[in-house]
Amino acid sequence: MKTTLAALALCLAVTGTAAAQSAPADTSVLPPQEIGTVAVGQTRSGVLEIGDWTMNDATWADIWYVNATAGQRLVIELRSRSFDAYLQFLDPWGTKLAEDDDGAGGGDARITYTVREAGRYQVVVNNFGDTPQGGVYTLAVR
Repeated sequence: MKTTLAALALCLAVTGTAAAQSAPADTSVLPPQEIGTVAVGQTRSGVLEIGDWTMNDATWADIWYVNATAGQRLVIELRSRSFDAYLQFLDPWGTKLAEDDDGAGGGDARITYTVREAGRYQVVVNNFGDTPQGGVYTLAVR
């Protein structure tokens, strides 16, 4: 079973040391270990690669913030032709609320979740399995 970056996420949520970027039409790819922001209704591009955050199983991960309101239903999709997609959805304090491997079909992942309280939630993009897999992906939040 995958382990989360909860300690890192909690540290970032509490201290605010990570720079979050927000741009509705932003198609740029963030550098390794930079946390991005994806807005509801937006699709962002990314790359899993050497230098990214490292999970406990040595796989690479990207972290994205998404702001949500109480009662909001989110559909988060991760698609890649380069690796078997794996998603985790964390609350603002770093607690894992949901995870998915193949919910969007094939090797793509989908999480559908209704948030209970407003806040800045975290989406962890990763590959399934315990061997690092890299490559490009798209992350969409509706």
